[in-house]
Amino acid sequence: MARQSLAIGTYGTISCTKVGPRQYRARARYRARNGETIPVEGWGTSKSGAEARLKQIVRERMEKDGTQRAGAIKRDTLMSELANRWLAEMELDETIAPQTIQWYREEIEPSSDPRANKDTVKIKSAMSGVRVFEADTSFLDAYLKRIQANGHRRKAQTHKIILTGMMSLAVRHGAIRENPMREVGRIKRKKVKPHAMNEATRNGLRAQLETWLAGKEIPGTPAYTHGPARDPAVLNIADILLGTGARPGEGLAFRRCDLNRHATPWELTICGTIVRVTGKGLYRQEWPKTAAGYRVVVLPQFTVNALKEMGADEWDPADESPIFPSRRGGWRDPHNFGRTWRTARGTTYAWVTPKTYRKTNLTVVAEEFGPEQAKQQAGHRHSSTTQEHYIDKPAKAPDSTAALNHLAPKFSNAVGTGRPPD
Repeated sequence: MARQSLAIGTYGTISCTKVGPRQYRARARYRARNGETIPVEGWGTSKSGAEARLKQIVRERMEKDGTQRAGAIKRDTLMSELANRWLAEMELDETIAPQTIQWYREEIEPSSDPRANKDTVKIKSAMSGVRVFEADTSFLDAYLKRIQANGHRRKAQTHKIILTGMMSLAVRHGAIRENPMREVGRIKRKKVKPHAMNEATRNGLRAQLETWLAGKEIPGTPAYTHGPARDPAVLNIADILLGTGARPGEGLAFRRCDLNRHATPWELTICGTIVRVTGKGLYRQEWPKTAAGYRVVVLPQFTVNALKEMGADEWDPADESPIFPSRRGGWRDPHNFGRTWRTARGTTYAWVTPKTYRKTNLTVVAEEFGPEQAKQQAGHRHSSTTQEHYIDKPAKAPDSTAALNHLAPKFSNAVGTGRPPD
């Protein structure tokens, strides 16, 4: 049986021979970068010394050949170190948004915040002593299933994304042959039907927002008594989200210069979103969530009216200031807006979120013009995403009445047997 070839950049079994008093020679075969197998030997005054010298010579040869990269990931590398290397690689990828990397990091690194729950599952703490070769399919599958069994399906999905990337990096370094995440079981979720607002809900909620803005009590929120006045921008943001179908972060990133008043009807360019990244704070990202999200939408008259009430007729078309500034004049924090929104919607409309306005917009567009136009309004790459997650409309079966009419009962004196025909 032919001897199996060595992998490039590796050496075979070391043999050691005593060739004289206090003189040992260690030998092995090393496969160089060009694929040629060459003999290598090292000398020492002891067996261990000769073997150590041989290994040093092989390492030097590997570095010269470029077959061993500095800090290469190996099968016995700790998963925590693999996570560090993967995050560093992600940071070099300019196509990945900083907030996405932060999201990954928050699922990998244990929190240093003393207020954080110490039992929260993080990849580094859960796999602190696990090495790459030990993280096989059965280990990783059981890990994700434990997270899911504890009611954290979205966390399990996120960890699956991260671990797939980590183990892919280990494959590229030659630490393992195949990515064990490929055979990990699917993390299934219950499909949730998208809910859009009907006319009664839209009108009722808007009337309630006006009541809340006037400082009066609404179900779930007491009347205003003291502190900062209630924010009038809530009503305008609702109108513009409903008229544009923008994501909430995109809506809060609208600038005065994004509005085209010379078009008929008016148009608004969606070209950014508001994000928060550790170390950088809150800022306007100069592109939307996806490449398909960069779009121009035509505004309905009620949205134009809302903008005119805000003074849009007098805006400088080169003004890059926010349409919906914070109290200090900067960008409005989506988390702060969400907190204000929950007090304004009260308990009667507790199911309505800023994203519900987007679903309502897209549902109406789809009903009138079809899913393809709704996809373009949404800034989605595929209409299937729009239909599955945003359009509140049942699928319509084709007209099959030509066949179904044959099932109509025919009245006669015949008496059936009650048994299926032979």
